[in-house]
Amino acid sequence: MKILTIHADFIEFQAKKKAFKGAEADVEKGSSERVEECLVVFTAVEKRDESNVKGIVKKYLAEIKDIAKQVKTENIVLYPYAHLSSSLSNPQTAEEVMKEAEKKLKKDFKVTRAPFGWYKSFNVSCKGHPLSELSREFSVEEGKDGEEVEEEVDMPNLLKKMSHVQMTAPRGKNDQKSNVELGKELDLYFVSEIVGGGLPLFTSKGATIKREIERFVIDEEIKRGYLHTSTPVMAKSDLYKVSGHWQHYKDDMFSLQVRGETFALRPMTCPFQFIIYKHKPRSYKDLPIGYAELAQLFRNEKSGELRGLTRVRQFTLADAHIICQPEKLEEEFAKVLDLVKFMMEKLGIKDIWYRFSKWDSKDKKGKYIDHPEAWDDSQKSMRKILNKLKVKFVEVEGEAAFYGPKLDLQYKDIYGKEDTLITIQIDFALPERYDLTYTDKDGKEKRPMVIHRSSSGATERTMAYLLETYQGKFPAWLSPVQVKLVTITDDNVPFAKKVMQQLVDVGIRVELDDRMESMGKKVRDAQMEKVNYIVTIGDKEVEKKTLAVRNREGKTKFDVKVDKFVKDLLKEISEKKV
Repeated sequence: MKILTIHADFIEFQAKKKAFKGAEADVEKGSSERVEECLVVFTAVEKRDESNVKGIVKKYLAEIKDIAKQVKTENIVLYPYAHLSSSLSNPQTAEEVMKEAEKKLKKDFKVTRAPFGWYKSFNVSCKGHPLSELSREFSVEEGKDGEEVEEEVDMPNLLKKMSHVQMTAPRGKNDQKSNVELGKELDLYFVSEIVGGGLPLFTSKGATIKREIERFVIDEEIKRGYLHTSTPVMAKSDLYKVSGHWQHYKDDMFSLQVRGETFALRPMTCPFQFIIYKHKPRSYKDLPIGYAELAQLFRNEKSGELRGLTRVRQFTLADAHIICQPEKLEEEFAKVLDLVKFMMEKLGIKDIWYRFSKWDSKDKKGKYIDHPEAWDDSQKSMRKILNKLKVKFVEVEGEAAFYGPKLDLQYKDIYGKEDTLITIQIDFALPERYDLTYTDKDGKEKRPMVIHRSSSGATERTMAYLLETYQGKFPAWLSPVQVKLVTITDDNVPFAKKVMQQLVDVGIRVELDDRMESMGKKVRDAQMEKVNYIVTIGDKEVEKKTLAVRNREGKTKFDVKVDKFVKDLLKEISEKKV
């Protein structure tokens, strides 16, 4: 770390504009501050500091306190100043150091912190005595000093946060409930303040829906010949530098220091599956290869953009990469589209439209790989494929992936906000960057093409869509509770438990309500939980060994044989009726 301290009569500064995408939020452009009689600490956090954040904060605080004591000031201004170093740390670490130092200094000083990640103008009046201008450079060894810093833990406040759940959202069009409201009402998921925004915790019921979607995806993909992989959730930055993600996408990734090396949580799986492809020679007889994975991915979304399950920081993507011969691209694309349409049919996804997402040839900010000829060729290929498959689409510039054009399946939520549910991409760049090759039948080494695709999208966003579409009334195969058994008296409980066990044994999800409540209340509660079938068991049912079965429409069938009910329900579940 390098610092320059100025004992000043005053400093005044103004936020002009954001210096980079991940700049500190909640800063008003043009806002300004003036601090009198202060110690200004111009600060550059360096790459070497990333391996021991606690240790560097400790030394930073010690230096500031020592100088503040010498110049006898109570006012501290922490000012991020990148120009002090040519080897800066990543922005996330630098911001963490500045904020942690601010928090600790406030116990003894009046502290002002200039906004992080903004271009700022400033005017400072230096006092001009021997200690008014001082510079310091310091570092800490990995594993040392950091452990000595004792974190002050506010246990009462932390325990309070554990039980605090803030999940509210307005109604949408036609008074429809959002996935946030339904998630809370049906006890499917919640977001905890102590865990963090964009990191939903699924209850047993919510996890059941998620699991059923993902089981369905895996089973169907394996039927269609995909090879399912399991790859790490993090990797060294070098892997992402090869693909270009580090250069084009770094601000949206979570990076961390591990024993002096920079790692990042993965925002996508393609680099990992390319490494699997490359681990041994490939021939044309091996192709096409479709690597698939239900992958945990991480995106550093801004707090203001997080929305229920629609936009989160950790999510599960039904991701896959088809590596094929160039002449097979059209055939493989058609197969992908067939799979996507099948998934949408079984899940009940409707009212989507197709968006052909292209690059912006006028982009000068480095958003895309700069290869105009390849962009033109790949976009012509995608347009030709879509037209041949008779896919109706709209064309939009500036929405492509940085490495190739996309076919995005778009929808609108209950508020009318547009989002992408599923995407299919043609990749002209990464096969070359990762030097993917295969030996063709003529014995020559050639470059394959790659299709990136999802079959059902991110599970969380798909759940958000389905929650809002069904308004919590899931089809039987997806419902967390398919059957609710309701007893009238305690005498009916033994028979109800036998029925329950019979349902459990064949994989039907069932709950027993044997509370000492009125039948009306128990039925109303089951209706509020939106279970598919409410089965009432009274003395008559016990005597006849039958069931009274009520469906969601309120129609009740009496004298239903248990075996017949089980058989019909299993058929409904297996056919995935929506």
